[in-house]
Amino acid sequence: MLCPEIWNFKPPQHSLLIEQSNQLKDSPSIIKTHYFNHSVSVVFPETIDVPEEIQSSLLRDKDYYKIHDLCPHELVSKEFIEAFVKKGELSLLAIDKKIDVHNILSIVPSGELLLSLTRETYQTLGLEGKSSFFNRNQDDTSRHVVTLDLKKECFTPGKKNYERVRNCLKNYFKETFDVIVAWDPPEDNVCPSSIAAWFHKRNYKISLCHQSFVNRTRYSIDVPVVDDSCDYHQFFEWLGLFSVDGNLKNKDTKTNQSSVFASNQVQYIESTGFFTRRMVNNVYSAIKKYMGENNISWCSMDVQGFADSPISWGLKEHQFYTDGDNSYTIVFCPNGKCITRKSLSSNNKPRIFQ
Repeated sequence: MLCPEIWNFKPPQHSLLIEQSNQLKDSPSIIKTHYFNHSVSVVFPETIDVPEEIQSSLLRDKDYYKIHDLCPHELVSKEFIEAFVKKGELSLLAIDKKIDVHNILSIVPSGELLLSLTRETYQTLGLEGKSSFFNRNQDDTSRHVVTLDLKKECFTPGKKNYERVRNCLKNYFKETFDVIVAWDPPEDNVCPSSIAAWFHKRNYKISLCHQSFVNRTRYSIDVPVVDDSCDYHQFFEWLGLFSVDGNLKNKDTKTNQSSVFASNQVQYIESTGFFTRRMVNNVYSAIKKYMGENNISWCSMDVQGFADSPISWGLKEHQFYTDGDNSYTIVFCPNGKCITRKSLSSNNKPRIFQ
């Protein structure tokens, strides 16, 4: 056990980035660069019933699969790469692992296979990687990251690099993983379950997984106004409290009373499971369309990432030590503007007292 006099950690920093932008026709970058989404929730003030198109965007065609005891070398099979990595968008994540202490693997839609490895595994595996961003100093080699671009033209059987990678994964990486996987096909007439069939043919146990769904209605509560004079930090504090079904009575809320209005009903819907970025973008598009056709003051979409994902934004490393939070919120305003809140906490290195 480390002596506290030697390692004296400061409390983790909590970092948020809040920005304004215009609603886009295409997927915002905040959606495009966040790959492993665990839950999506939407808040509608002044709404009696959950809009059907929004509910459908959260539930329809959202099944995903769990592959049990997957051998890592299967992921560099040429057939697998050609069928699912180079076509459509593949999202794969190891589960039931702790990012700070265990080996974890994932594949992102851009085609990279990411291995976040302990020192012992990295040294045994023999593949080239880099020291983890979260290692405390240059001498600290407690964790390494190996990134393999599966879409590279030279990454093919017969090539030296490919054969070395496959040999290392097959012969020196004996650990197996339970993974969740979702594949967005390149065309509508291709079934997303094709990837499950591929693993089934290789005698893997496959479980079909479904999103879980929650719908709550709150009555006669004060809702903040979102305009140019809004205190966004207070607004997001209110939104977070509302989302966990907290006490929002006037005497308890910190929101300035001059910036609230009475609302008859507020709808909260949440779906939890595994969302690809394409699925999240479908929810975004449905909300934007609804806002354009209905006169409501605002609507929000909150997306929570997996606490033990090896990455958070793009290919930026993620860790659980700080708080595991890699989430974002998009607030839709009637004037065509958006306010986004992005959590950057898990990208901070642990601070140590000198």
